Amino acid sequence: MALSLPPELQQHIFDFLDPHSFYAARKVCRWWRYAASGAITLERQLNNLPIIPPPTAVNLGQKRLQSLWSDAAHSLMLGMRVTQDKSTAPSIAQTINKSKVTVSQDGRRAAALESRQITIHDLTAPDCPVIASRPINDLRTALGGGPWFKCAPTCTYELALSDDGALLAIALERTIQIYDMTAESDSWPVSSYIPSASGHFIAGLSFEHNNSTLRVQLSNKGTVIYLGTPSEAAADLEYWQEKVGLKHAFFDSSKTSVKALSASGPRTLAGVQLLRPFADGWLFAAQQHGGSHPSNYCIGYIPSSEVDGLALTAECQATILVDLPSFLSAFPLPLMSSGLWSSMPSAHEQHPHFSLSADGDFLALSEPGTNSNRAHGGSASKAFLYRLPGLKHLADLLERRQEGAYEVRDAEDASEMHTYEIQRMPLSLAGTVKGKMLDFAFVPVRGGKEATPLAGSQRRLRLRAKTEVEDVCWSLLQT
Repeated sequence: MALSLPPELQQHIFDFLDPHSFYAARKVCRWWRYAASGAITLERQLNNLPIIPPPTAVNLGQKRLQSLWSDAAHSLMLGMRVTQDKSTAPSIAQTINKSKVTVSQDGRRAAALESRQITIHDLTAPDCPVIASRPINDLRTALGGGPWFKCAPTCTYELALSDDGALLAIALERTIQIYDMTAESDSWPVSSYIPSASGHFIAGLSFEHNNSTLRVQLSNKGTVIYLGTPSEAAADLEYWQEKVGLKHAFFDSSKTSVKALSASGPRTLAGVQLLRPFADGWLFAAQQHGGSHPSNYCIGYIPSSEVDGLALTAECQATILVDLPSFLSAFPLPLMSSGLWSSMPSAHEQHPHFSLSADGDFLALSEPGTNSNRAHGGSASKAFLYRLPGLKHLADLLERRQEGAYEVRDAEDASEMHTYEIQRMPLSLAGTVKGKMLDFAFVPVRGGKEATPLAGSQRRLRLRAKTEVEDVCWSLLQT
């Protein structure tokens, strides 16, 4: 049927299709694929995609256009199918009925704080019973050598629960305390004042890397500090009492300089999250601000120094490996005309959450919205998905960056070299997640694996966002 029409009518029909529809049309059968493989047809469709410089059929042959379309469709996830499931069970906040709640990563324990009293709840039981309780260590209790929390009734605390629910970190202003919830109620917590937070306050906490690091978010324009020392062994309270524990700053984004992809002027990092060990250092995701370019997200690398095989301190020079565009950054306005990129992350300093897939080929992003939702804890987040080159390609990029070789950044130079840069635009996962984000990660699907291979080139992934208000899961089918 496709080939029975005159070429000019075929082209007229394809001109009505957006990139997703054109991708689907090429998947109907081999005849539709053949009809949609003309040089003019591919050129017009490629001009609707964020490719710099825009391709022209005069300079490229049909095979090169088809290869460029395949690369663009893969990078931009045109064949990705997304379904969303939301939990219909009562929210954790409704069940526990406390103003301040946090949940362990395994989903079996929840910690609540209200009226100076800490309670640990068992989420595996229907009524979430209290299994441990103790008062906070403030000036009224004053256990140990301090520092102690203030007793003001308007105090705003930040909470973080370890993966197994045994350790609870509480922050107030610039002081952090870590409690062992399996110990007696009159036991001393590990306490420390954070000098790097001077002039600001702690805006968020989370345990990471087998509970061996504590990610501390400050109110200072997205500044992030990692306390502790990353370790493969699970950490306990005794670990946090040591020199490499709560009083040791492994990483401080305010002291980190950026080696960017182009000479855009000095740039700063915000909302940094260390994703995984990588090439004698760490792979991280963050926002970039400043310089002559708009703000955007990025994937980067930072080396770390080691003593006797123990990573003690992240160095101060970070290398950006991949730029990830945000709203109206790094591409011309006409590329927005197709409506394909209508929903984009803003890359404001709002403490996003990141999750990297096991193969390093997908980065999930949860970004708090600018409009508060007072009925649901004062926050709501949007989720996005970026496709990355994969860990092997990131290692190759790092080697080239360290040698001083960078990708072509100028459009005229790229045109002369027939090099086309496909902007890694994100896929917006429809809807918002209400409440403060407690857990955001890729999770195993059937068979206990994070990604399940299917027929052909298909693969299924599952992404979960958990708050005290709701539990949202996205099933992602990659074709």
